[in-house]
Amino acid sequence: MKNTAAILFFSFSVIAYSQVRVGATNSVESVTSASVLLEFGTDNDKGIILPYVETVPSGVNNAKGGTLIFDVSANAEYKVKVKNENAGWTDLSVQSGYNTAIAGSVKTPQASPLADQTSAKAIIGNSATTTDGVLVLDSPNKAMVLPIVSNYTNIKNPSPGMMAFLKHPSDSAKHRLIVFNGQKWTFWKP
Repeated sequence: MKNTAAILFFSFSVIAYSQVRVGATNSVESVTSASVLLEFGTDNDKGIILPYVETVPSGVNNAKGGTLIFDVSANAEYKVKVKNENAGWTDLSVQSGYNTAIAGSVKTPQASPLADQTSAKAIIGNSATTTDGVLVLDSPNKAMVLPIVSNYTNIKNPSPGMMAFLKHPSDSAKHRLIVFNGQKWTFWKP
């Protein structure tokens, strides 16, 4: 019931505003810029978790550039990946995050009654998009702002496939995109 209410609220927000802020301290906080489609609050101790994908989309029409996934298709290679429009998938994890302790929580049984609905998705922006995905952000002039943290160690028990933006409090040269592969954080300089 709680999940249904959250989905309904999220869906209404998407339809009504086409700009969404998640994790705001109060419901009237709006996004910080007109160029933002989806923004996360700056709680400083949270990230977003990418979808666990057991079959990596292939082919030109099956994944658009900018698609982010947590690839668990190979049993010993759990990695965060981003789709480049014409160059395939790029590994952001550097090394695999696989271990037997997390394998059971990452992969779901194929015969599960809670299996994903292939047609289920939330769209923010262009509601006529044909882009496939669980959460699709489609806009010619707006972007997503990741959760911002000043110290990644504040994220207690990060989940495999988590990502955030590390914003150093006093040195902008130390800002990084951070991704967690289930074992360790990887840091990417913008």
